[in-house]
Amino acid sequence: MSEKIMVKDLQKQDPGSAIVYLYELEYADNTFAYFHDGLDSNLSEVTMLDYSNNSQTNTYKALPIEMKGLDRTSATKFPAPTIQFANVLSTLKLAVNSIDYQDFSGRRVIRRTTLRKYLKSEGDSNSPPVEFPRDVYYIDSLKQRTKEVLNFQLQAPFDLQGIKLPNRTVVPNRCPWIYQGASEHTENPEWKRARSGCGWHIESKYNPSYNATVANQNVEYIVYVNQDDEYLVPSTTSFTTYSSGSITKGNYYKTTSTINRNNVNGTISSVTVNDYWQATETSSNPGAPSDINSSWNRIRIYSAYSHGTSYFTYEDDRYNDYVTFTDNTAAVGHETYQKTLLWKARKPSDNVPPAHNLQWERGDICSKSLTGCGMRFGFNPKTASSSSTTGNPDFSSTVVIPFGGFPGTKSFS
Repeated sequence: MSEKIMVKDLQKQDPGSAIVYLYELEYADNTFAYFHDGLDSNLSEVTMLDYSNNSQTNTYKALPIEMKGLDRTSATKFPAPTIQFANVLSTLKLAVNSIDYQDFSGRRVIRRTTLRKYLKSEGDSNSPPVEFPRDVYYIDSLKQRTKEVLNFQLQAPFDLQGIKLPNRTVVPNRCPWIYQGASEHTENPEWKRARSGCGWHIESKYNPSYNATVANQNVEYIVYVNQDDEYLVPSTTSFTTYSSGSITKGNYYKTTSTINRNNVNGTISSVTVNDYWQATETSSNPGAPSDINSSWNRIRIYSAYSHGTSYFTYEDDRYNDYVTFTDNTAAVGHETYQKTLLWKARKPSDNVPPAHNLQWERGDICSKSLTGCGMRFGFNPKTASSSSTTGNPDFSSTVVIPFGGFPGTKSFS
């Protein structure tokens, strides 16, 4: 009935009201954050009755949102659109309780379409609400993340990549497990750990068992890997300055480059920074270190957080400072309370302790890829008997990893 009212309105030369898009983002089971993409310059909140429960009123916050790729044609499969959220303000982060955006894989995005005059906040009293059929999609992966935007790839419920099995979401080449969600080293209750297959230690500690020689050492290593599948090693690690010549597999080297740095006082400086590398082979002529030279793996460094020390961000945020910090700011009982975690600077600071805030974000983030999983669970220590050792460049390819994706999945049209 409500759809017929909408059709009649739109068949008129003047519907009498603008089309409005309302977005509902699931961030926990059947728990949603509500947004609209802005009605006018004051960006006020709007309200509308819930689709399923007409006695419930949902409040939608203004947030710049763009959804693309919704066109349907006879020559293509069901649409696989993208949705882009503004990432400048904290509106989205606060609405989803600061949940890691990588953990949205498999969650629903719903777009509701109506006319402004049918919003409850505009005085409409229709129940059920007057609107077009909803667009319902599942989040496949985080496609892009910058300081300005978050861009998610979506899949239709009917597409193989979005079909829900009894306990799984079929996603190709990306792991849907909540990172560290099944770790026994968190305060998470059993029911919450059961939702994930990733048992990676909350403090990134690892005792390998895939190799008898290593396992017999009974040593627990610290293994940090970032979202770009790069190992992080202590800043005290010895690096050899490299310009040319031979290299030895597993050894560490450094070069320099110039980049713009964001300072604590709000200024920007052009500075010389170190680029850190690990040789992936022994070679007499490896060529210049770069991200596209297979003779080298890029390495990042971290140091222990020190209050009063300035920590910087850069034009290229991959250079942002990393620190370790024992979390004493989280609530007692929280999964990170009194845990030593790796953090990455989001904004320059000199007196703000690491936590989920505007200045810091977790540094040990999973890329949801086979490589990221293998680098952790296949960690290959350089010195098996030392708990402080760093790793060899090649991780074990024989280890059984808890990767939750389906690399063999294909899309069919």
